[in-house]
Amino acid sequence: MTIADLVVAPDPHVEPFRMLVHVEYQLRVLGLLCAAADEKPSKFSTPGSLEKWAEYGKTQSEKLGCVACRQDALAVVSCIDTAVVHDPQLSIRLVRNQVCHGGPVPDNVDLEVLHRVVSDNAERITRIHGHGHVGELQPFFRRVNGELAALHSYSGVVARYWPRRGEAVDVTERETLEALQKLGLQRGDQLLDDFARDIERDLKGFSEKGSVCTLVSPPEPIVVSWERRTSDGAERRVDRFELTADHARTWLTDVGRKPYKAFLADICNWSLLKRRLLEELEEQVAAEKEISKELFPNLWQHVPHVPTLVRLDDDYRGTVNDLTITEACAKVTDGVNAYRGSTNLITLTGEAGSGKTHSLLQFARDSLATSGDLEPVAIYVSSSGSGATSLEKLINDRVAGTRILDRESVLALCRSGLAILVIDGFDEMLGFRTYDNPLSGLQPILDKLRNRGAVILSARSSYSEARLRNSLAEHPAKDSHHRLTTMELLPWRTKQLQELTANLSIDAESAQKDPEVRQLLTTPFFCLAYAAWKQSGESTGFLRFVVDTYLQRELSKLVGQQGVPIFDQAELAEIFCEAAELSARKVTPEISEDDLELAAWHALERDLKQEEKRRLVALCGMSAEWSDEELSFRFTHLAIAEHFLARQVTRVSFQQTLSLLCDVAVSALCAQLIRSMWPQDRAETIERVVAELQARVAAAESPADCRPAMASLGELWGRVHGTAEGRRSASRIVVDRLELRGSGLVTLDQAEVRHLIVGPGVTLQLTSSQVDLLDLSETSGEVLVGDSYKQVLELFTQAELTSSPRRMRELLCLPEEPVDESAIEAFFKDKIANTRASIVVNERYSSPDEDVRMKWTREYGIERWRDYVKKMLKEGKLIEEPVNAAGPSKRRLRTTEMFDE
Repeated sequence: MTIADLVVAPDPHVEPFRMLVHVEYQLRVLGLLCAAADEKPSKFSTPGSLEKWAEYGKTQSEKLGCVACRQDALAVVSCIDTAVVHDPQLSIRLVRNQVCHGGPVPDNVDLEVLHRVVSDNAERITRIHGHGHVGELQPFFRRVNGELAALHSYSGVVARYWPRRGEAVDVTERETLEALQKLGLQRGDQLLDDFARDIERDLKGFSEKGSVCTLVSPPEPIVVSWERRTSDGAERRVDRFELTADHARTWLTDVGRKPYKAFLADICNWSLLKRRLLEELEEQVAAEKEISKELFPNLWQHVPHVPTLVRLDDDYRGTVNDLTITEACAKVTDGVNAYRGSTNLITLTGEAGSGKTHSLLQFARDSLATSGDLEPVAIYVSSSGSGATSLEKLINDRVAGTRILDRESVLALCRSGLAILVIDGFDEMLGFRTYDNPLSGLQPILDKLRNRGAVILSARSSYSEARLRNSLAEHPAKDSHHRLTTMELLPWRTKQLQELTANLSIDAESAQKDPEVRQLLTTPFFCLAYAAWKQSGESTGFLRFVVDTYLQRELSKLVGQQGVPIFDQAELAEIFCEAAELSARKVTPEISEDDLELAAWHALERDLKQEEKRRLVALCGMSAEWSDEELSFRFTHLAIAEHFLARQVTRVSFQQTLSLLCDVAVSALCAQLIRSMWPQDRAETIERVVAELQARVAAAESPADCRPAMASLGELWGRVHGTAEGRRSASRIVVDRLELRGSGLVTLDQAEVRHLIVGPGVTLQLTSSQVDLLDLSETSGEVLVGDSYKQVLELFTQAELTSSPRRMRELLCLPEEPVDESAIEAFFKDKIANTRASIVVNERYSSPDEDVRMKWTREYGIERWRDYVKKMLKEGKLIEEPVNAAGPSKRRLRTTEMFDE
């Protein structure tokens, strides 16, 4: 048997897994050949891995005696970046790592491409060997049982060789061991050592302290002697573990090998654990239903389940709209076993009342009810009602009732892909309510996840998600890698409202006739409130009905000793208004008991009686929680808090209104409520409020001095002047979503707008502003005045979405600006230096297959890019290497040391 026989491609019809294993075997053979061709080869570690052998082959190939063989070797090692799955695009390396870490083989592997890779590799490796560079194959290769085999691992006392087919063979022959010893290899089995350390980490959550004893003695299996904690005392166990030839982690049982995750499932009594988690979860589901029952007592028995739709944005999948929350969570679950060297942080955002908690509880319940033996379960953790001061304690408190898990064991299950941690309200959690750095509270558990698993985080708004993304970018952890996936609950549509009201004999069409009502019917909470309002037949306005119902429920539970309510409805409303203001000023969802008494004192303008103090803490609208050894209170629903804050803004004096709006950044919902509630008979109009607020913002020395006021101004200006006729302007506004409709010229100066929509009839002028996304899909490009487009990061028109300034000018029908050639070169140099992906091009230096990651190469036209590449190649600042891939020939561009000169 020869080297050619070792690397020959398998039958084209074999399963993808065997073909992937053979790619790694070919890289091993290439690396060993390159080492054998060198009198003093560079050291390599055994057994090595796909990436290790690719890197070694690349380095060691430089010592081959001819250019042709070096090119062949480089073509082989670069094959691991060949895409063999096209949707989503995954390379051989990514698929191989996914499978070797317990994940499934993708169903859509392109077998034709994969077989072409191994066939080309076989030809190239055979050519290298046939060229005569290698005089002696031993000790890198040797015959075992009559067949040639390649070195797999060396521990100092034994060498393991893998033949082309069949099981590995251990060699203890002195001559072979001495020859290997002279090479000075990095002895031992690093992968086995890493596996052993991970086992020790995982057992922390299941074992008696100090009982774990691990023996690693290659080529023997890992042996772990330990004591398992049980309710009946310690249970002595001895378990054995092994890495397969393809580095998959396995557990050796009496009935044969099983995946490592099966071991973890076994020691935590998987079926019993799922049952106990489900039992505890049902208590939280019941509590959520109780809130709905109390708010809408005549509806809760008849309300059908209407799924909320989701927008999923993932670096690996792109953006997908209109998934149900169930479908979106299923995609997250499917990706848990996909090894990508990073922890996936999935943020769930949505408006107040959009159903975030309900959706996550439903996901957790479904995962626990599944019959799949090793399918991941969702472990739901909520900050609501907890006195925990850290996330780690919160997890401990959540799973304590199982009498099986603690924080360490939960994280072990997450690392292995058996569990997904779901944290509801992460931005409100005690211990890290620092909105400017939400990562700080998450970091302790993220470090322990060791770049594996997934965590779902719900937040009250996209602000926390944006801050989290910013924290990850600005403060990357040294040893932790995270990627961020966003799940946004989409506003409810008319069809969903109709589904909700179909079983209630309520006509939902009339909701579309009232603009104020229609604007609120975007969340399940307000749709339920609307259904209750319609069913009641009340003549009271919609908003007033919702709040009055809420207050009446509270009054019925605040009866004093004489059998009458201790507060009347107006007093209770004023207490809630004051409480909402205090909460907003503190930028926290809850207030202390002293703050609640202070709110009542302001509302009633007198000291509270003893009975009033005692009963005040029983306000059902303000749920009580223990934190830092004292009671704290929060509104049972964020939408109710927003209503009372808006009501407070409209009821206090004009100067107090302005002061409150300057100190507190009101939300979009709150601004909408302020606009609809503003008294028509009040001397000061809502337009005057906006004008005075604008004057205060403009008078500030810098935007940094008035950020809350800028946010309040932005939201209110959008509701008052966003849809209007005639010329209007705003300065220093901060707003998440702004719609400009009606007619006339709108001027925005020093504005920060995340999503700006311009309707027909409006002309827009931007000065010193930043707009993340400008939507002109309802109008034409002629609406922009001057160089406004330069302040836009992304432009969306009827034709396309672009972030290219040059393309923006084309879409807006503007003449092309003269460009400084040095600026073009600086642009390309910066992009090349900072790109994370390999720069792979075709023969004409264009991006093959329209790779969207390289759209910047067309920023100044493809010809300028080609001229730049040719210049850099000629100057030796770039080099091009062949890429072994299907289809037309491709090459990879790499920088040299001269690139930065």
